[in-house]
Amino acid sequence: MKKKLLCLSPLPDMVVMGLFAMIAGPERAELITAVTLLPGEAGKNELTEAVKDADFILGDYTMNTFLDADVLKSATRCQLIQQPSAGYQHIDVDAAQAEGIPVANVAGANAVAVAEHTIMVALALLKKLIISDEKTKAAQWAQDEMATIGVFELEGRTFGVIGMGRIGREVAKRAAAFGCSIVYFDVVKLPDDVEAELGITYRPLEELLAESDVISIHTPLTPETENLLSEERIAGIKHNAVVINVARGGVVDEVALAVALEEERIDGAAFDVFTTEPISGDNPLLAAPKTILTPHIAGATNESRLRIINFAIGNIARALSGEKPEDLVDDVAWPRPTD
Repeated sequence: MKKKLLCLSPLPDMVVMGLFAMIAGPERAELITAVTLLPGEAGKNELTEAVKDADFILGDYTMNTFLDADVLKSATRCQLIQQPSAGYQHIDVDAAQAEGIPVANVAGANAVAVAEHTIMVALALLKKLIISDEKTKAAQWAQDEMATIGVFELEGRTFGVIGMGRIGREVAKRAAAFGCSIVYFDVVKLPDDVEAELGITYRPLEELLAESDVISIHTPLTPETENLLSEERIAGIKHNAVVINVARGGVVDEVALAVALEEERIDGAAFDVFTTEPISGDNPLLAAPKTILTPHIAGATNESRLRIINFAIGNIARALSGEKPEDLVDDVAWPRPTD
């Protein structure tokens, strides 16, 4: 009997089958049947029914299909939920663990892409790329005006990294190449030898915010990190620093940051992620000055997409073959006992 692979990402089932055959091999592809439930097209009742006979679940990379405790309780046959992204806040991992369902993400596959995006927008903010481009396209020759606005070098700046995981470390490597002094905050302080290898120095969060010229956020969204950059902490950011959020929108109080930009306490911000996605028309950052806003694409290069889908399908193939999946984010027995 073939195993059911339930796909919750916007990928037609024939595409999923083709990818599985290409990545896992045609012989293993013969062992599965892929069924796609498109995000937004199924209610909770339909989703609950769909997971009942699913042996594997490929999660929703748009993060709009929620696997909560009620849904997961029905996934009695599921051997693996494979999320094709680093983030997995739309999956109740605690509930999955309680049910004994392994959950895996794709950790680090987009680290280079996000790190490059971070450095790109840091340079663009410091050098006022957007306003310079806009004025020139309007036939305004702002060569002298740009000096008044302020155009700055990255070299010699203090670069603060919040979250020193895979992405944070890639950012630190690149910031070091530009001659930055790098400080970091993480809930777990790294060993001294790792800090020395990366050329980074630990700071408590409030000290990092007060000291850094560039603040770059690379944390997951958890109950502990929600609103991590609160109104109070934003008030403690160094005057004329720039803030970059390529992590998750809920980590930053967007209203308070927009106010700080309006009041010129912060010199610029780049956001690739937002509290509500797709971004809502009333998001305060849309009207804030000196911003670079992108539609959650920092990690979505062609190269990283290929790495992500290769790993995700490959991990499901491992589980199909009886091997323990990699990059599990919960602590459960493998293989999962089923009736």
